Amino acid sequence: MKPLLCLLLVLLADRSPLGRGPAEDPDAGDMVQIPDGEFWMGRTHNWLVDELGMHLRPRLDDQPAHLVYLDAYWIDKYEVTNQDYARFVEATGHRKPFHWIGGKVPSGQEKFPVYNVSWDDAAAYCRFAGKRLPTEAEWERAARGGIEKAMFPWGDGLGLSGRRGAEGSDSEAPSRSKRARYGFPNGPAPVGSYAPNGFGVFDVTGNVWEWVSDWYGPNYYSVSPDRNPQGPEAGMYRVIRGGGWSDDDERILALHYRNFTNQSLPSNTVGFRCARSR
Repeated sequence: MKPLLCLLLVLLADRSPLGRGPAEDPDAGDMVQIPDGEFWMGRTHNWLVDELGMHLRPRLDDQPAHLVYLDAYWIDKYEVTNQDYARFVEATGHRKPFHWIGGKVPSGQEKFPVYNVSWDDAAAYCRFAGKRLPTEAEWERAARGGIEKAMFPWGDGLGLSGRRGAEGSDSEAPSRSKRARYGFPNGPAPVGSYAPNGFGVFDVTGNVWEWVSDWYGPNYYSVSPDRNPQGPEAGMYRVIRGGGWSDDDERILALHYRNFTNQSLPSNTVGFRCARSR
């Protein structure tokens, strides 16, 4: 009976829902696999300005909330760092962020997220790494960490919590009571400074905004396909997600919030991470 019992336990374990959680591939480096499945994309929360009809249409671009199915994919655990990007520009001769004095990564900021990179720079880096920018839907599902319809990876409300480690100067000590890098005037923190979400993805709230592959369309959610949406076929702007280090409004930092900017415009609040299909 013992061999049969062992076999039964193995079969039951193989069918466990845990088997469909995020997986790690030794060859994927600092990436995590997001399993195939459905999730609710968009905003389910309403504020007083919504009820009073005070929002312009572009600020309602994260509605309606809709159920989306995505095939499995991989996404970087961390935002691309200065150190990562320096290896890319050294190998390819690609242009460097303009704030790198003398073309070198600022001292002590090797593990900080790279910024002052355009959408085209980010896409070029991802191609060099054998990856691509995530779609907007892939970004949001990964950022949610398996928590449906919530504003943040930990639930609703910014809240207060301890940090994984110190950031350095005493002037930044208040950040140790936050769950993410937001509401600060002096730049991002090293990637991975705060706890990851349920999928093991770091810094999806605050730190730097992140480029995604999609063109921006204010009404896209009303016509979006329910399987593997890729965004509009064309547009004037590219979508950025996640909020940045200087933002302090929970409506902007929420996982459903959509922002956009010119794809050729670098900013000190915008970086990126990469994804791949398999």
